[in-house]
Amino acid sequence: MNAMDNLLEMMAVFGLPVLKQGEKQVETLSGFLIEVERVGLYKLIHLGDVIAPFDDLEEMCDFIKEHS
Repeated sequence: MNAMDNLLEMMAVFGLPVLKQGEKQVETLSGFLIEVERVGLYKLIHLGDVIAPFDDLEEMCDFIKEHS
């Protein structure tokens, strides 16, 4: 599996629907944008502001779920 596959799988586990998917980006219905920086590193953006880099997909998806 690649980084995007891992991201999409974890989003499905957390019940986070995908609004748009690009080659290295995923946008959620709640306005979060996730950029795949490299395998194991993801940048979380909300309304144009960088929230944080995440290296733990479970932690990031939990953050998105809590703030959606």
